[in-house]
Amino acid sequence: MPTELFAAPLLPFSLALCGVLAIAVLEAVSAAIGHSLSGLVDDALPDLSPGAHAGVDLHGDVEVGIAGGVDGAFDGSFLDAALDWLSFGRVPFLVLLILFLLGFGATGLVLQAALTGLIAAPLSPAVAAIPAVLGGGLFMRHLGRVVGRIIPKEETAAISRESFVGRMGVVSGGTARIGLPAQMRLTDEHGTTHYLLAEPDDEGEEYGPGTPVIVVSLAGATARVMRDPTV
Repeated sequence: MPTELFAAPLLPFSLALCGVLAIAVLEAVSAAIGHSLSGLVDDALPDLSPGAHAGVDLHGDVEVGIAGGVDGAFDGSFLDAALDWLSFGRVPFLVLLILFLLGFGATGLVLQAALTGLIAAPLSPAVAAIPAVLGGGLFMRHLGRVVGRIIPKEETAAISRESFVGRMGVVSGGTARIGLPAQMRLTDEHGTTHYLLAEPDDEGEEYGPGTPVIVVSLAGATARVMRDPTV
């Protein structure tokens, strides 16, 4: 039976479930060495939480509309509605990825097994992937909301990256130089630890591991920092 799971009709769905296991192992290893894989991924990605694109109120109903501009372009609320439907901003991105892979893999395996029992022939993997993607999306939507209620709110609040400006942290890996950022660690107002890439704000400065720093600005995925003058 184990070898049958990697037969051609089931291969994409079995690999998706293997991906879940791989992410879990990587998260455990990163936690063991004092880092957070989920936090690093969230910090490296752009802000995907609903409302980051068009100022949508996350605590109210998400409205879908078209901007009243001359070109009639979408104002971003359609994307916000889609992200909210898929539970983005409610739980860390890696959790959503795990839920999608679980839904995709489980839907595909169940569908192929059911068709094999009914008509003695599974669908081609490409065709079976279509309902499997829908299954993954439904897992993200519904289980994402369940997980979001279980995980403490401070872990899942959509913290704006701009709120990091002015916060104190410490260089936690490597030496930060201009053009060569190193990892830094800081704690937000909820007590949640975040990991960012940081480089000195002043030319010629270098900050080694353990250096206390303050975030002075953000440049894309990188934080510009200065040495904490109070230490």
